[in-house]
Amino acid sequence: MTVKRVINEDTGVYFFDFADEKTTGALTVGDRYLVTARGAGNALPQGLQAGDIFRCTSQITLGEGDKVKPLVMTKFCGYQNVDGTFDREQIDVTAICDTVTNYRAGRLSVELTGTLVVETSTDAEQTATDIVLGNLITMLEQQADGSYNRSTTGEQVNLALVLTEGIVGADVRDLSLYTPALITSGGFSGGTNSAKTADMSLAVTTGDFEPQFVKEKRPTE
Repeated sequence: MTVKRVINEDTGVYFFDFADEKTTGALTVGDRYLVTARGAGNALPQGLQAGDIFRCTSQITLGEGDKVKPLVMTKFCGYQNVDGTFDREQIDVTAICDTVTNYRAGRLSVELTGTLVVETSTDAEQTATDIVLGNLITMLEQQADGSYNRSTTGEQVNLALVLTEGIVGADVRDLSLYTPALITSGGFSGGTNSAKTADMSLAVTTGDFEPQFVKEKRPTE
């Protein structure tokens, strides 16, 4: 066994949507999928259940009752860092006869914060700045035909952080965080002779799936 230590530059930052549900046929090796239903057979890897996200690392053909949604992932390289905080509430349930304080675990609170370099583009390509600031306040983006698209504010986003993407090696098991989130705050700043940067905060929520870490091997040919 070899332990690989992760640095900030290893992280891949993605926003993603879901394609149409797939109920038959072969999955594409290397693609990621959300399990929406599991049939009685053993076509899908054991241990997976509805709501789980996995990467297809070898040949899989869906069986009867199996349903998955492909993830359509877009990588954004404009981030300098993304940090996460995980906080499990501890609820005091101490009663009068207890000799020590007793607690029960409560809700899990997950918050993500990050810094990105403010970006624009020479065409209609979307940047991380567009997603973050356009989710907080209205962004009007001119199209090639002269018309304008208006951003949707307050919309839930799906975020994937592949923490180990930059580590070289076919034997590396990638560690990824998948989560739905709401962008709750943001802003930009900068000084003389420095990059113009933007800050963002995300509150993790639930949607088509719950927040989850996945550690899995890389695809084989």
